[in-house]
Order: sequence, then structure tokens, then C-alpha cells
Amino acid sequence: MRIRGISLVMAAGLALGACGGRQSTLVEAAPAPVKVGDATLKLQEASDHWAKREDKNAVLAAISAWEQAEALDPTDAQIPLKLTYAYYFLANAHLVWEEDEDGMKAAYDKGVTAGEKAIKLLSPAFAEQIRNGKPWEVAIPSVDKAGLPALYWYATNLGRWATLDGITTLLSNKDRVFAIMEHCLKLDETYFHGAPHRYFGVAYTKIPFPNGDLPRSRKAFERAIEIDRNYADTRVLFAESYASKAGDKELYLKLVNEVIAMPDDILPELVPETRNAKRKAAKMLEDAADLF
Repeated sequence: MRIRGISLVMAAGLALGACGGRQSTLVEAAPAPVKVGDATLKLQEASDHWAKREDKNAVLAAISAWEQAEALDPTDAQIPLKLTYAYYFLANAHLVWEEDEDGMKAAYDKGVTAGEKAIKLLSPAFAEQIRNGKPWEVAIPSVDKAGLPALYWYATNLGRWATLDGITTLLSNKDRVFAIMEHCLKLDETYFHGAPHRYFGVAYTKIPFPNGDLPRSRKAFERAIEIDRNYADTRVLFAESYASKAGDKELYLKLVNEVIAMPDDILPELVPETRNAKRKAAKMLEDAADLF
């Protein structure tokens, strides 16, 4: 049986901005955050749990500790930044294998909210423009490089949530996230192992609708690999979104086998992420006979 959450990654490339079924917290007026305590111990607790994130319970414990740290110090932008990735990882590396779509949707939704909090702290001028009703596409260029991580993980979580919410939600604001990712690409094409190029690699298999632009997709994936050859998920997405649609079985098998052959510690700081990608690649290898 094909894991829905793996194919979900393909559609996530067409992520949305504030869209059907969800109201962005960026439009809400709120008092400035105030630090009420010392979050040091909770931050260390979260870090200790996060180091064991291949265990789902450790991820949940890390999230809980970061949420408690955030309650103590809501002025620290690094806390919601950690949370927005942690929620993404929870869904993408744990809940997906349980086929818990409701749980995944809830995790991605929390990741969006955490991303919005980080955006407010790192890009207050942008957040103010959105709160005052300025269109996202107009306000996005005001986000500088410091705000890139918040903007990227906000959009990534939102895309995953929107995919699970339904096709209408997914398609309603695709231009907005496209503008977000274009800006991320301009700010730093190398961010998170070539993430902006990875996004466009997926996106151009879908747009222009309905057939996409496969040459541009391949070029984007190849550039992401040039940026970091050791980030396994680039090859997973390249195989899943591009090679499968292009009917390129040779490339598909080459990519998934390259991932499977990667040492777990090819990126020492991302061993759990690499192992998860290798697990996906092994599943995709099993599915190859059904694709070609």
C-alpha cells in the first residue's frame, strides 16, 4: 500500500497562504509579547529530547518543553522557529507512517501558527502590513534574510495542511506561496540544503496546470542537488514528483537507490531525517512496479 503522506509531499509544493478553512493569526491585533520568566531550563530540556527525535515520544516531549519555554519567553523568535520545524517533523517522520491524517493535519496547523509567531518577531514590518490589509504578494519583499526561516517553514507547514484539507483549499491561493518561495530563492537559494529550488522542482511538475513544466522542474532539482548532494530528501522528491511524472524509470530507480545507499550520518546533524528519507526511498522502490 502506498503511503499517502509520501505522495503528499508532491502536492505540498503548491502550498497556500491564508486560505479556506483557516484564518491567519497575522491579521489579528495583539499586545507586544512580554517575557515573564527564564526559559533556559526548558530550552535545555527540549534540546535533550530533540536529540532523540527518532522516537515519536521524544518529539512530543521536545514540543511540550518548547511550548513551556515559549510561555515563559514569548519574545524569543528561536522558540517558535524550533516549534514550526518540530511540528513538521512530527507529521513527516512519524504520523505519516501511522497514516494518521487527522494527526498530521493538526500538527501542520500548529506548525503554521508557530511560523506566524516567528514571522511577527523576526519581520514585524511585514506582519504589520498584513495586519493592515496589504496583500501578501505586495508585503513579502519587506522580509529580509533574518525572516527567511520563519517565512519558509510557515509556507511549508501551510502547504501540507492545505493538501490534507482538500483541493479547493490547496488551489485557492497558490500564487501567494509561489511569491513566498520566489522571495526565499532571492534571499538565499542555499537555505536548508537548497530548499527553495526543491520547492520549485515540485511546483513545476504541477504548474502551469495541468501538465507542468518538466524541464524547469528537473533543472530546479538538479540545482538543489548541486547545492547539497548529501541531503537525501531532494532525491526522494526528485524521484517521486519529477521522475514518476516524466515516466523516467531509470532516473527514478537511480535516485531512490542513491538514497538507500547513503550513510545514515552523511549529514551528522540530520541523522533522523536521513533515515526517514531512506525509509521513504525503500517504500518507493517497492512501489516502482506499480508506477512504470
